[in-house]
Amino acid sequence: MASSNPRSGARARFRLLLAAAALLCLACQARPTAEAGGGILVVATGADFTGPNELLSASRIDSEVRSNLFLRLLQEQPDYHHHPPTFAPELARDWAFSEDRLTLTFALRDDVLWSDGVPVTAEDVRWTWQAQTAPEVGWSWAYAKEAIRDVEVVDPHTVRFHFSRAYPTQLLDVNEGFILPRHAWGRLPLGEWRQRADWFLDHLVVSGPFTIARWQPQQELVLAPNPRYFESGLPRLERAVFRVLPEESARLAQLLAGQIHVMEGIPPGQAARVAAHPELDLQALWSRQYSYIVWNACRPLFAEPEVRRALTLAIDRQGLIEALYEGYARIATSPILSSVWAHDDSLQPWPYDPQEARRLLAAQGWRDGDGDGILDRDGQPFRFELSTNTGNQLRRDALVLIQEQLRRAGIDAAPRFLDGQALTAANTAHDFDATLSGWAIDTSLDVRYAFHSSEIDDGYNFGCYANPEVDALIERIAGTQEPRDAEPLFHRLQHLLHREQPYTFLWEPQWLVGLDRRIEGASPNALLTFFDLERWHLRPR
Repeated sequence: MASSNPRSGARARFRLLLAAAALLCLACQARPTAEAGGGILVVATGADFTGPNELLSASRIDSEVRSNLFLRLLQEQPDYHHHPPTFAPELARDWAFSEDRLTLTFALRDDVLWSDGVPVTAEDVRWTWQAQTAPEVGWSWAYAKEAIRDVEVVDPHTVRFHFSRAYPTQLLDVNEGFILPRHAWGRLPLGEWRQRADWFLDHLVVSGPFTIARWQPQQELVLAPNPRYFESGLPRLERAVFRVLPEESARLAQLLAGQIHVMEGIPPGQAARVAAHPELDLQALWSRQYSYIVWNACRPLFAEPEVRRALTLAIDRQGLIEALYEGYARIATSPILSSVWAHDDSLQPWPYDPQEARRLLAAQGWRDGDGDGILDRDGQPFRFELSTNTGNQLRRDALVLIQEQLRRAGIDAAPRFLDGQALTAANTAHDFDATLSGWAIDTSLDVRYAFHSSEIDDGYNFGCYANPEVDALIERIAGTQEPRDAEPLFHRLQHLLHREQPYTFLWEPQWLVGLDRRIEGASPNALLTFFDLERWHLRPR
């Protein structure tokens, strides 16, 4: 799911053996420098790269690296704040829909080569679609291709997508995924891909601005310029080095000491130190994420909208933001984020009002009949488990604070901590009371995954939420050809979810990035931190 639902090799290595050996010495210097050319950029990351083939694995760092190894048909622009996302040419130089929007034709550039000198053609585009949709590959984003019934090679530099229906996110779905090298990776049968993930590194060819010069798992990944990249003079950097430092404190220490140039995910409590550093720039980006509590309406305790609304009123979300995020977040009101064009700005967050929460609950028969401070009804106390995943200190802290806040309204919420796999299993089986978690969203704004009744039995509608009008709105949005035409439908959908509170929408966090001030040409955004990395360079000290 776009979100989490959501919308996770070595390039010509024989050319780079000597350069890689020299780079190892440079990358290990206590203080990275920018010498001749565009310099050597050093990045600290908490997780390692997993490999070049996106159809087999996905993580944030994987997406960042692969976006610099491979081309997509188009480059999605980070302009979704103001209007539906737009696209710039990448492998495709032009594109056009048919009048009925059932075909989409791309004219490809004729000057793009794989790093081994083989031209990139429409055959690569068709074969990539076949791999993306192959059951034996099992790509987690294959659902984005469900309405594409065929991909036709018109000529070596023209490719045509045929759709079973017209809908608003056709271009997004077509563009999902990098174009892969048929002549190189097609040698391995699709049924063997998952068993031989390392094979793709040994047979890597790329089309993007960088290649992999060296990869030491759990230590560092070194990117070098692809000498056959089609844009002359790019990339400007001599190298980009991604150091794996699992400990957040170690990454921060190296950033403050000038030993790295970029750190993603600055903890809010340390943001002031980074912002005050004379050689660093702190960038706060509104991320494509929101945190929530999902109430399990399969359980009678949470079946009534008034009860779920009372629970939201009993939680001091602004207080949580100030305590946990140092202000680098804002209250969430819907799954359509405040930073997205389709968000309804007239929607006001429910306030923190424990007295109103008690009034709503009293109307549902919940009163403290035995004087123990906990509301009860028919002899049953208002008591439940509130779950979240282990290994996330911020969510652990949030649960403690929420427990205290709910207690003031006469509600007893007992924290429950599960590892990520166990939590997901409990959620999908509806074997929970309430869960604190988060979604990352993509720019398709498809909320079917969590709020359509069809997703209860085999999807991510963990809370068993069902509203026929919400179902109808989601379906009407999916049938709208132009995204802008769906805006009033999005607004109505948000008002229904706001009223019924299947989720308590907690907060939308900012993504904090620390950058060396000598970096020029950088344009990090919520789509990619290393957006247009080929244009970045370092000024000499």
